[in-house]
Amino acid sequence: MRTPAEIRDEYIDSLNHIDSAYGKICGQVGRGRLLSFPDIHKLSEGLFLSALTYWEALCRDLMVTDLATVSAGTLLSEIKKFRTKNAPYRLAERMLNHPDHPDKFVEWSSFESIVSRANEFLGTGHRYALTAVEKQDLAKIKKIRNAIAHKSDKAWDNFFSLIRGTPFNLTGKQCRGVTPGRFISAHQWGGVVVMKKTLTVLDNAARTLVP
Repeated sequence: MRTPAEIRDEYIDSLNHIDSAYGKICGQVGRGRLLSFPDIHKLSEGLFLSALTYWEALCRDLMVTDLATVSAGTLLSEIKKFRTKNAPYRLAERMLNHPDHPDKFVEWSSFESIVSRANEFLGTGHRYALTAVEKQDLAKIKKIRNAIAHKSDKAWDNFFSLIRGTPFNLTGKQCRGVTPGRFISAHQWGGVVVMKKTLTVLDNAARTLVP
């Protein structure tokens, strides 16, 4: 089984790959080039979702590993001896998966829910303790993700409230016709393009979870 450091490093490698791919795409946009601006908007949404999908997998894999190895967790505190070396990992997966897995699955996109599950299964002192700023940034990223993934009225209302507010402060004119992909690739967050800032936030959060 992979160690927490290996899980973190694999995720950071994925983020670096996404960052590299985004840079290559940006270099092909414009008049007379391979891609149009609508192309990069659409492709940016895909890369953004990929970064978030792998983030969810990172959190899940870390929690499975922690539940299988941390003595204070509900699994090892109840069971002292296993028949095989990998048994605690298989049992940890079953405890954390949806009861109807694989037909149904647990949502891992909400960090608040992840912390709640860590409190329940791992007790106090677990690794899922990000800074307030990191949690706020992840909440912003989730609203963008939901606007891409769901297209529901609620998701879009949250998205537009986000981009109109601090730190983005888009005007009514700037919001007209904006899509998540256009916002990700054409607007800034903290002095850099939103896509690049998102990758930095996720990278930092991964390193906070696994120093």
